[in-house]
Amino acid sequence: MQILSYNFDGPYDPDRRFIESFCAVYTIIDTRTKIIDVGETGDINGRFPNHDRKPCWMANGTGILELYIYKESSEEKRRQIESEIRNVYNPPCGEI
Repeated sequence: MQILSYNFDGPYDPDRRFIESFCAVYTIIDTRTKIIDVGETGDINGRFPNHDRKPCWMANGTGILELYIYKESSEEKRRQIESEIRNVYNPPCGEI
């Protein structure tokens, strides 16, 4: 899925774990393709499946929630991408 100029992989179930952990920017999108949340992590398996904002996703989503990821090792770049997406889409969960 293309979000801004970034090609995100997915969809994945937000309740899953990955075989190997990696650094990534992630988005939570409901089935209407509305971005509910965006964030970044240095350890995808440390962030999912027990994400602390999951109650917010459930309250703001209207369908099945999907996880999309963009692998990026640089923390500075991940934060930049997260900020860009948050500024354009203004998702209801999370903060800058």
